[in-house]
Amino acid sequence: MMIVHDSNRGPYPARVRIALAELDLQDNVRFVEVNLRTGAHKRPEFLEKNYSGTLPVLELADGTFLAECTAITEYLDHLGGQPRLTGISARERGMIHMMNKRAEIEFMDPISVYFHHATPGLGPDVELYQNPEWASGCAIRRCVARAISTRSFRRGLISPARRSRWRT
Repeated sequence: MMIVHDSNRGPYPARVRIALAELDLQDNVRFVEVNLRTGAHKRPEFLEKNYSGTLPVLELADGTFLAECTAITEYLDHLGGQPRLTGISARERGMIHMMNKRAEIEFMDPISVYFHHATPGLGPDVELYQNPEWASGCAIRRCVARAISTRSFRRGLISPARRSRWRT
């Protein structure tokens, strides 16, 4: 059985939980909650699993650790031999990868920077350095993110013709 080292409050682990649900693989994994507020993700025993100290981490039955939600989603999507989330053709795979990267850079990264630098974040025991001025640049990026997502939905890049199990 695979293990997902997870935090039910984080956006990146949520992406893996969505992929698991979409692929109907929830029963094939066990979730282990990692307490971000206590800094469990920065302790040596967790850093052995993922040196960058980020979540989620997928632990395979053979002891291999996969980090980064896009890598985990790609792995899960190919378990059944017929990928649905990460594309089939070279064009689909390229477009999906491009939109994933754009969503991370233009949307998720600014939100993360804002959370960790302009709010109390995970608290003083974990957030050892905060720079509110750095977070202020995120407003411009949020406008770009809105423009990208609007164009992408209109062009069908985010909502492909192939339906998910949740959309008919």
